[in-house]
Order: sequence, then C-alpha cells, then structure tokens
Amino acid sequence: MIQSVKVKNLSLSKDNVRKSNRDADLDSLADNIAAHGLLQNLVVTPLKKAGHFTVKAGGRRLRALQRLIDSGRLAGDHEVQVLVLEDDAGSAEASLAENFHRVAMNPADECSAFKHFLDKGASAEDVAKRFGVTTRFVEQRVRLAELAPLVFAALAAGEITLGVAQAYAVTPDVDRQARVFESMSRSYYGDNPDNIRRALLNGTVKATDAKARFVGREAYVGAGGRIERDLFGEDVDESWIDVELIEQLAAQKLEAAAEALAAEQKLAFVTPVLATHVPYDMECQLHEYHPPLRELSGDEQERVDSLSDEGDALIRELETELEDGTPEAEAASARLADIERELDTIEASRTMVDDAIKDQLGTFIYLAPDGSPRVHSRMFSERAIRQAGEDAEPEAPSGKVAASRLSATLVDELATQRRQILAAHVASDAGFALDLTIFLMAHRTVFASSYVRDHATLQAAAASFPIVSFRDEGSAASNVLTEQRQALDVSWAGGNTLSSRFDAFRQLDEQARADWLAHVMAQTLEPTLNVDDGGRRNGFHDHLGRLLDIDVAQWWRPDAQNFFGRVKKDVMLEALDEIGGPVLRGRYKDAKKGDLANACAALCSGQGIVEAEVREKALSWLPDEMRFDAIEKPESFRSYSAFLSDEDDSDGGAGEIAPDGDAGDFEQAA
Repeated sequence: MIQSVKVKNLSLSKDNVRKSNRDADLDSLADNIAAHGLLQNLVVTPLKKAGHFTVKAGGRRLRALQRLIDSGRLAGDHEVQVLVLEDDAGSAEASLAENFHRVAMNPADECSAFKHFLDKGASAEDVAKRFGVTTRFVEQRVRLAELAPLVFAALAAGEITLGVAQAYAVTPDVDRQARVFESMSRSYYGDNPDNIRRALLNGTVKATDAKARFVGREAYVGAGGRIERDLFGEDVDESWIDVELIEQLAAQKLEAAAEALAAEQKLAFVTPVLATHVPYDMECQLHEYHPPLRELSGDEQERVDSLSDEGDALIRELETELEDGTPEAEAASARLADIERELDTIEASRTMVDDAIKDQLGTFIYLAPDGSPRVHSRMFSERAIRQAGEDAEPEAPSGKVAASRLSATLVDELATQRRQILAAHVASDAGFALDLTIFLMAHRTVFASSYVRDHATLQAAAASFPIVSFRDEGSAASNVLTEQRQALDVSWAGGNTLSSRFDAFRQLDEQARADWLAHVMAQTLEPTLNVDDGGRRNGFHDHLGRLLDIDVAQWWRPDAQNFFGRVKKDVMLEALDEIGGPVLRGRYKDAKKGDLANACAALCSGQGIVEAEVREKALSWLPDEMRFDAIEKPESFRSYSAFLSDEDDSDGGAGEIAPDGDAGDFEQAA
C-alpha cells in the first residue's frame, strides 16, 4: 500500500542489509532529491505508535531527506510517499532485493545524458547543482561523450574500462584518438592508460617544461598556441601541443636576452642555448678566459674586514641568542643579506679585463629548470688569449744565475739537491702540501688547453670514456656535475704567473679549496660496471658507493631507451619476477619484446597500474650491474691471485674476485 508519511515519523530499521558505506556521497544524493524530489519510494513497515514507520529499504534516501530538513532546505513537516509492508516477514528480503539487483548505470549512458542537458543550453554548473555532483565531474563526463565514435562505442559495449576511456580523453583531437585506438587495439599492452596517454601526448610539451615556463602561458596562447588539459589528471596536467611554436618563441626571447646582455656588459658575443645547461662540446669549441684580479685598496680591505667581523657576530647571535621568527632575528638576517651583497660587489669590482681584449670575450645564456634565463659563470673567447705562465715571465732578473758556467753534470746534481731540500720542507708542512696538491690538479684542469710547466709529476687527468663523444645531458648526475663545475671559485686563475695564481688559490677559504679537490678527484674516476667482461668490474668502486650511501634509483631509472629495449626478453621477465613475483611475470610472458620493454619502463617509472607494494619495489628496482651493493663478499678467498684481482682488476674479474677485500682480510683468511 502506498501512502504519504512525514519524514520526521520515519526511522531506520536494523534489518536494512546495507551496513557499510551508508553515508557515502550523501551530499550528492541530497542535492539530487532537492532538485528532482524523491524518485523512488521508501519501503517501510508500521511501528506500534500510530503514524510512525521503520524504513526497511531506502536508508540512504532517508538520511538525505533528514539532512535536507536539518539544513532548512525542506520543511520540518515534509511528507514523502512510502510503500507500506504490513509485516516484517519479507522486509529483509525486500531490502536485499533492492540493493542486490541494482545495476550501475553504464558510463557511456551517463556521459550521453549529461551532454544532452548541456546541448539543451544548460551550463555545467547548473547540471552539477541539480544532480549533486561537481562541475568538474560534469565536464569529465561530457569530454568522454565527445570521444572518437569508435572509442565511445567500445566504452558503451564494455570493451574498454572507464579508466582507459579517460586516458583517450587526454586530448580532444578525435582523429588522433582514433589512430591511437586502432594502433593500441593490436598491441598486447594497449589497454594500459599510461601507454595510451604517452602515445597521445607524443610530440607535446608539459606546462612545467623549462621552455614553456620561459615563454609563458599568455605569450604562447597569444601567438596561437593550443593547450590541451587532462580533465582526469591534476590541475597542472596541461599539454602544449604546438612544439615548433614553443621552440620559436623561446628562441626569439632567449636571443633577445642574449643581445641585451651583450650590449649591457659590452661582450663580443653571448650565445643563447635553448637547454637547461650548456653542452660540454659547445664549451670545448671555445677557450676559457679568466680575468686577473687587482689587489684591494687599503680602504676596501678595511671595509671587507669590518663587514666580515660584523657578519660573524650576527651569525653567532642567530645561532645562540636570537629566536627564529622574532623581529630581532629577522632584522639580523636582513642585515646579513646586505653584508653579503656588499662583499660580492667589492669582490666583483676586483676583476680587471684589458680593454684590448674585452671585445674578444663572451659567454653563454641558457635556461634554468624553472624557466628563468641563467648566465654562464665563466667567460670564453673564440681564440686563445695568452695568459703568461711563470716560464714566460720569470720573477728573477735575467742573467743573475748563469747556467753556462756550470757543467751539465753539476747542474743535475745541484738541481737534485735543491729538490731534496724543497721536498723536505713541503713534506713537513701538511697544510701547505695539501694546498699545493689541490692547486696543481686544479691548475691543470683549468689550463688544460695551454701548457704551463710546473715541474711536478702530479696529475689528475679526466678519465676517458669507452664511448667517444659520450653525451648524457638529460641525466640528473650529469646536470649536477655541470652545476658543480660552474660553481667552483676560479678567481685565482686570473694571475699572470703560476706563482701569483698559487698565492691567490691559497687565499680561498677552506670550503672553496675542498670543492676543487672533490671536483678534480671525481673526474679521474673511470667507468666501471658489475659485469664479468671487458675489465669493467671493480669491487673498490662498489665499496666507495657503499661508503657514500649512494641510492642509484634516485639518479637513474631504466627505461625502454637506456635499458629494457636493449636487453633480451628473459632479462625483462626476470625483472618483473623480482618486482612482482611469478604472477606479474606471467602476465607479460607472451608480450612482444617492444611492448614488454614499454611495460617494464612504465612500471619502473611509477606509472604502471599495480598494487602499492609492487609499485614501491618497481620504483627501487635496478639491474644488478648498476648497483653499488650487488657484489656479495665471499666468506673466504680462494687464492692469493683472486685477492689481487679485486683491487687491481687486471684480468677483468672473471668470477673469482673478492669485491672489497684487502690485505688484512687475506691474512686473516690464510
């Protein structure tokens, strides 16, 4: 029997079978009831109190009605139509039937329905309000309704999931959707949303790209650039699809910045580089120039000393007396910043560039990752500019020592004796010896293109790579090395003699000298890998990596180009086994090699759709060859030759080396 009952006279029955998710999306349901009324009657049974009923089916609708009354959107005595069952016998069965046999609406029908309202003239905001959903939800469903016909038909037929359809909706270009859909439908891994998005966005630029940030959204759109927004992604997931236009606008803007910088600083050239760092081979085509530094005047030195003392005092106060966030601490920090700026200005004024060569100098301008223009820290010339060494400008007056009166044998003996005296003194002063060590290595690094005789055998030559003209400009490690090199203090290199350069080098602070040591040491490291062929294996490098606690996965990730696409299928399947076990391996065992490489790459970049535990393993997975902890130390050495092959690695380490053994280990094992 159907009758009208006041909502306030209804209560929820304990027999209602829905025990969980009772309040899920309740606000949306309330908004829908407010807009359209109660479209489905509640099922109730009478209570002992006349006019009161308990709701057996429709508990969420009852809660939504109560919420509308509590918020004042419905009157307190609002009535609804209910179906009254005379007894409780079939109440639980009615509740189960209503919930169990409910079929969710096909997403395609849902999309078409929302589009129907918008085609009738309603706004997305109006439709969202009437159905109790967000405006973005309506926009998403309408975008799906506008998919390429064959993609939408596949969604309606249940051939693709809602997630796959959303991946195709990353672009409104229906022709591109159709082409990718036909291609993906023939691919084993063609139902992966990440693969679909990559295929659709191939040849586009993200809004977070350095070039896009440099150009700016307004300038790009103003020039006719098109932007596609992924309604199913984050707010920043925009794709700028006119790549040639971005390149053109960025190049024009960077060229203008280069011309302005050249005019302002009166440089012969400023070369714009549309990248996040200057490629090494571009630097190699030029010659580095290091301008000499003049001595500070008495007044300048006095000012520097005064500012340095004041800065040290402020630092002590900030560390021991002043609390963070207080006005006193903020004032001290602001004054410290002023001091640093004034010291930098004084230091910059020491640079002396001869007017005769100023018109030969230039530099580079490139992009920082945030899109801002960045000027190279060093200056260059197109041809070598002579910076005389000590041999070219002897400090002792010519002719004071006449070597011609001494025999060749005596010259050799006296030189050896003088060398012994000098060596004895250097060996007795560890600080001086360390400065000299760093300086000689740094000097040969800076002046690699010009020979200056320093009468020392110490070398820190850069290691040669097994790949000629190796370029790895996109990797995090290469970018960091470039930044570290440009941050080194080269102010000492402007002296016109070896002696003056050494004196200037010793005036650098301890950290600046240590940075040079780290740089020259790092460039001597040769390429090694945990493989048993080609002499690449070196347990000592593994040991260094462990001491430095290097996490290779934070610096390098395997993808289809740098690893998976260049190994056998068995290697990829083994990787999947290590990441997700036999189940994950079995899922792809029949995949084609190219599809398998893309699947592995997606997984290891965190884009695969897998369980959280599997994703975590994938993000840290590395081939053993790339690890610094892959070689296990054996319990004992098999032979003395095996021990020697560890550190020297003279025979390529053919399976018997002790990766990080040392003499102490050998003696103990023996």
